[in-house]
Amino acid sequence: MFIAKAPERSYWECEWTFSKTETKISIDLPGDENGPFPESRQFYLGLPGRFEQILATARPQLQEVFVRWFEQELPEDIFTVVKLAGFGLEDARRQPVHWDVSFETTGDLWLSITIPFIGDTPQQATVDT
Repeated sequence: MFIAKAPERSYWECEWTFSKTETKISIDLPGDENGPFPESRQFYLGLPGRFEQILATARPQLQEVFVRWFEQELPEDIFTVVKLAGFGLEDARRQPVHWDVSFETTGDLWLSITIPFIGDTPQQATVDT
């Protein structure tokens, strides 16, 4: 996706079979017309090794969403109620890295839940219905 007015914000969109869930997810990799930046690739290739830590760190934000929207606790196995939808990345060359992880609920009420991160610190989750 070339952004003519801000070429430095251009990125590549793709589907990736994420090894930890064996599901296809959406990702976007900052890059230019030559392809994704090496730092973008490195960031994504490091995610499977950090996935358990990411889930543990994101869990309190998911818990807040479930209490607010479903009036229930988040189950121990979150994948009984959500699926991993994707990851987003702003620019892996800048520190701290700004990125996000997204989930979609699997029950009767569909929600898209995105948890932004600055470095390894989760921010407030956003919910789309």
